[in-house]
Amino acid sequence: MAIASSPSDYTSIDVDYSTGKGYYTDKGAVSDMLQIPAFSSSTFPSQAQVGSIIKNIEGIVDDKVKRSYRPIIHKNEFHNFEFMNHPMQTYYGGYVGFIQLATMKVKKIVSLKVWQGNSYLELASAQASITLNSDNYKHLRSITLQLPNSGSSWILYFTGEGGTNANNTFNSSFGSKTMAQEICHLINEEYPANTAQFTGASTEKFKNSEADSSIAISDFFYASTDPDDGNKINISSLLAGEDGSACTITLADKAGENSSSITEAFTDKQDMKRLGSFWKIGDEGRVFFLRDYPYHTQNSIIASYIAGDGRVPSAIHKATTMLVAAELLRHDDQTIMIAETGGNISTKEKYDILTKEANDILKGKGDLVYLLEWFLCKKLISLKSF
Repeated sequence: MAIASSPSDYTSIDVDYSTGKGYYTDKGAVSDMLQIPAFSSSTFPSQAQVGSIIKNIEGIVDDKVKRSYRPIIHKNEFHNFEFMNHPMQTYYGGYVGFIQLATMKVKKIVSLKVWQGNSYLELASAQASITLNSDNYKHLRSITLQLPNSGSSWILYFTGEGGTNANNTFNSSFGSKTMAQEICHLINEEYPANTAQFTGASTEKFKNSEADSSIAISDFFYASTDPDDGNKINISSLLAGEDGSACTITLADKAGENSSSITEAFTDKQDMKRLGSFWKIGDEGRVFFLRDYPYHTQNSIIASYIAGDGRVPSAIHKATTMLVAAELLRHDDQTIMIAETGGNISTKEKYDILTKEANDILKGKGDLVYLLEWFLCKKLISLKSF
């Protein structure tokens, strides 16, 4: 049975790595463990440097335990589909077939595309689409995404229009498909791995709300190019259920060319319920198909989703704090941050103790995940044999 929460969970989550605050721990817990003064912008290491280490260690923890306790987007995961029941016999409470996602603890299906003979059918989320071509991409000045009820908005400009900073604009100099990828990277606030070799980008993109610099676009929208058309951008709302259908998108052309703007609402494509197109068991990472399903079996489903446990157990908090503290000890010159005294154990011994205990904790969590995956695999085999 899944645990909703525990009194010992780490709950002081206010993520801002630049000020030393992460998902699994923060600068205060680390300085307390090392028994040193608090980190700040003027200390060495600074709170921003500690935050960077926290961010890296959280990734290591996720890798070690084979799961995440923070929201992570998994994109473009291809799956084969196996028909398990005849469609005419499964309407009332059954399913035609299902897929097992690579990760458990699925919070939201962002995109679920099924191949239906000549194209992919999108089943999940409220979406809007932009199709560029060899002509119109030259005239596009900006894209505005807005939350429901005239809420927060983000204006995405091409580089040179809304500023020369390539990290918060999209490059339109290399053709429509490259521009489409640039727009996706900007909305997702990620390093533009697909376009950096052309644009010269060296860091991840970012885009904050026009009215509040603390509200990031990637918390509310996710974008990807269409698998059948590299000129087409599919933008999904990350809001719950049909709430995303009240979001809007506005395209504006460059002044003096095709000076105009078009505003459209997102279209709600999702019919996720037991007697709908599909339904899921999020904790187990399974998606069942009923009304809409692939017409072929091989690589016929493309899934993008947000996964991550909704709680940070005390063991994960403790192990992460220990590993961050150990990393700081590893780089300490023994005079700036933590001085050694004759009566205390050496810095190396402290490092060894912290890393061993942390890894022992994570090994136990990892073993539990492997056990759950084994049990789940046995259940899937029994279902397929049914």
